[in-house]
Amino acid sequence: MTINIAIGCHSYLLGEGIKKLLKYEDGINIIGIFDEGIDVREILKLNPDIIIADYKIFRSFPEVPFREDQVKIILISDRAWISEVERQIPELILRGVSGILPPEADSDILKKSVKVVYAGELWIDGKIIKHMLYNMKNIEKKIDLTKKEKEIANLICNGHRNKEIAQKLDICEQTVKSHCNRIYKKIGVSDRLQLALYTHKIWPGHI
Repeated sequence: MTINIAIGCHSYLLGEGIKKLLKYEDGINIIGIFDEGIDVREILKLNPDIIIADYKIFRSFPEVPFREDQVKIILISDRAWISEVERQIPELILRGVSGILPPEADSDILKKSVKVVYAGELWIDGKIIKHMLYNMKNIEKKIDLTKKEKEIANLICNGHRNKEIAQKLDICEQTVKSHCNRIYKKIGVSDRLQLALYTHKIWPGHI
């Protein structure tokens, strides 16, 4: 059985290096290398089983989640992005990431992760999990939402838009936006999706 792999890196040279590491591995077929500027939908037309991508490339992927039967993603992190990756693990998994390689991963780890992910399992380094749990604990300690912020956060997580929230709470929409920005900053997220994941999937009933 052959595993078809596409490689996406912001540096094409890095992509070629990964290709050489996997080129002579039994059962692996590299079907292409892509860098910035290529629409991932074109890559999907090649029917890869796995996409190996660095975080910079991954951030340009469509926001819609990848179907499990469509393609699995192995994410290569580096020291510049690893803390951001750790904070977003639940969201990354929802978006189709099945493997996350830490900055110190070597060629053996890469090859093992490909086989594990292809078999339908997750590959996430133990150190990344520990860091994620540590960050979760620290973030929870720092969160101190006001009564109004908690109210708005709950409305956001129930699918209400800013205009609807403003009408429900009898405040102007700009005030809602200001509250949202403060909520995101306090919790350590950047948008409504991450807030919803935080409150409903990671820490249910927290707010």
